[in-house]
Amino acid sequence: MKRVIRYISFVLVLGMMFSTCYYLSYRNALKKLRRMENKQSMDALFDEQMMLAERMFLNLTGSTAVDGSQDVPVLTQPVEGDGDVGEDDGEPAVTVNRIEPERIFSGTKIVAETYDTVTGVFTMQETIPDSAMIGMTRDELVGYLAEEFENMPLSEQEKGLLSNELITFSKDKVILRKTYDSGQADFLYYIAVKNGEVVVYHNDRETVFEYTGISAIGLKEEERLALMEGIRVRTAEELFSLLESYSS
Repeated sequence: MKRVIRYISFVLVLGMMFSTCYYLSYRNALKKLRRMENKQSMDALFDEQMMLAERMFLNLTGSTAVDGSQDVPVLTQPVEGDGDVGEDDGEPAVTVNRIEPERIFSGTKIVAETYDTVTGVFTMQETIPDSAMIGMTRDELVGYLAEEFENMPLSEQEKGLLSNELITFSKDKVILRKTYDSGQADFLYYIAVKNGEVVVYHNDRETVFEYTGISAIGLKEEERLALMEGIRVRTAEELFSLLESYSS
């Protein structure tokens, strides 16, 4: 009987020990599982915060931090001649909108101004752009005017051209100005025939100084031929004397 009681007691103690070990193992495994769940939750939260920060950075700067992430598209500017941009990862790149410079087109108004520092005569004429100007940007037009000034024709040198400059520039309107010093010219007036009348111009050959009212038909043949070619007059005294001879 005592042996049976001992055997039963031994079995009960062994069962309690086994239950205790199983319970402790279960608690330990449960703690590990909770720690792993917490770590995964923290990692997921961290990843979510990083993605949110990247999106905010993208909205503010138009680019993303280089971290290898493909969740947020990277804005790239296409490179001329490179057709593989944005194809490495199978996703098309997002093209950045670039601001194109304004250019002259066929409908642009060209205002040509002239100013003589000696006589104070100022003229303004609206024209259309010549074929060489169409498509030019501001910088290209400045270079074009500089080259034109450097290679000015003899007629401009005779009129005493000082500068050829750009005043304002837009796709709708361009203002150009030529400044002259007629004191540098070897003549002040230019006489020619227009619509059968003797007309006196300034030395720019365009700005009218005086409509004389003298008909070219009544002049001598040599005088008419000289007027057809244009007569340069150096001083006001010479001009007065020449016009007086036409009237006599």
